[in-house]
Amino acid sequence: MAKKLKKSGKISVEDLLPGDILAFKGDPNDTISSLIMDFTKSDVSHGAIFVQKQDNVLAEAGGDGIHARRMKDNADAREAYVMRHNKAGKYGVEPVVPIAKDYVLQNLPYPYSDLILLGLILIFKHPITNQFLSRVVVEFLCLVAAELKTIIEKEKTPGKHTMVCSSYVYQCYLDASKKHPALKLKLKDADVGFNDHPLIGRKSKSKSVTLFDMYANYVESHEEECKKNFKLKKSVAPKKLRSKDEILADLKKLIAKKISDKIPTLTPEQFSTIVDIIEAIKDVISALATFFKGDRVSFSEMMKIAREQQAMFVTPNDLANHISNATCIGTVKVERYGKDYDENWK
Repeated sequence: MAKKLKKSGKISVEDLLPGDILAFKGDPNDTISSLIMDFTKSDVSHGAIFVQKQDNVLAEAGGDGIHARRMKDNADAREAYVMRHNKAGKYGVEPVVPIAKDYVLQNLPYPYSDLILLGLILIFKHPITNQFLSRVVVEFLCLVAAELKTIIEKEKTPGKHTMVCSSYVYQCYLDASKKHPALKLKLKDADVGFNDHPLIGRKSKSKSVTLFDMYANYVESHEEECKKNFKLKKSVAPKKLRSKDEILADLKKLIAKKISDKIPTLTPEQFSTIVDIIEAIKDVISALATFFKGDRVSFSEMMKIAREQQAMFVTPNDLANHISNATCIGTVKVERYGKDYDENWK
């Protein structure tokens, strides 16, 4: 069952303060949103940050980039948990706000947010079981990689951050913490544990094996081969790739059928012979690395970036349930309205 926060009462948009984090409940009728909730075992699928009391402005990463919109209360709108940092010190969270606004103005390269987020969750969080022997997972990862590569070739902006909804929120606080350390959001028991997961180069305490664990294990035993064959591909989807809707529908069927206590987890050794999966994971990770380093990224840099870019792997569920230095002050139902607010900051 999806994990739900204890409600601290209904609040209004007028109760929000700049820097408040909003974790929006997902839409069970939307395939990607429901898959994100299934993968993270939560009832949320989107994150955003409140940045301005005047006009009640919310900043968020969406399918067409990072933008800001006005908000107002609406009892029929999606509900969001409101998380407020409670250990900010004498400066409060004010240093976070200009950073959030600056990202809005940067015209960052941005993939179809929920699709990419779902791909990251699958690669870096979800344990491998016999379910994932299906061709569907390979097709889905090819879809994610093709989306990423299309954005890379279109934007040509290496060195800039590309962020999904929840990583945008986390990154704003992370940037502010460089001058004010207390502002860093502390994640406890996060969806991708930063303290005990191979993602940051430490041995995992968990017996589950994620797709990244499996890929890292393969690289360790085939390092020279991987380096020799490493090359970014053009952003062309495989000719036999089905439509996004068809692939996501089948992926949802796989997840719905999963009974974790009856299906054994595969070992990296068992999985490392599946070349198609290996190649699909590599394509997604190498595309992510290209966002940070451009198209001359080396194989070693690719693996390093995959392990170190923490903000890329923060999920909406982390924002709602795993921040130890923030408190849920209540829930709010808001709708966005009007055009993008970005121009008003220039």
